[in-house]
Amino acid sequence: MKIKDKKAFTIYILLTLVIWQLMISLSKIFMNEHFFKKNDDMTFFLITETQNKGAAFGMFQDSSLILGLLGVVVILLCLIYVFKYVAFIDKTKILCSAIFTAGILGNTVQRLTDGYVTDFIKLTFVNFPVFNLFDILITFSVFIYIFFCFREEIIKRIKNCK
Repeated sequence: MKIKDKKAFTIYILLTLVIWQLMISLSKIFMNEHFFKKNDDMTFFLITETQNKGAAFGMFQDSSLILGLLGVVVILLCLIYVFKYVAFIDKTKILCSAIFTAGILGNTVQRLTDGYVTDFIKLTFVNFPVFNLFDILITFSVFIYIFFCFREEIIKRIKNCK
């Protein structure tokens, strides 16, 4: 298997590890009782620690091992994607892939080591399941990637019309 761009792949790996470690540190700060009082009303959200042994919205309860192994597969697919298809010029793809992989890595490591994912952010203005910072990374990266995909398509169509 031939690498598309060593520089892009190296930056992707480094960004993934930095973002992953940053989110671990931020998660510890959020769950630290000296920083936030748990269940203290913070207007938009509460800090409330829960153990999630399933996936999003309570699906696949007590399937941590299967979900952890699925996470490993997704991480491997991300590595292969960046390795084979992403060039250094594709900075948005590098960043989105790193953010996505860091989110998957965070949840996967916790599932495989603890048997669950610790969710701790509860929105107060809407009825929504408790989630964590890694979930935010995954969701954010997918939305940004989709946005940039549509942006490129719109630019192509505008250029073709001229």
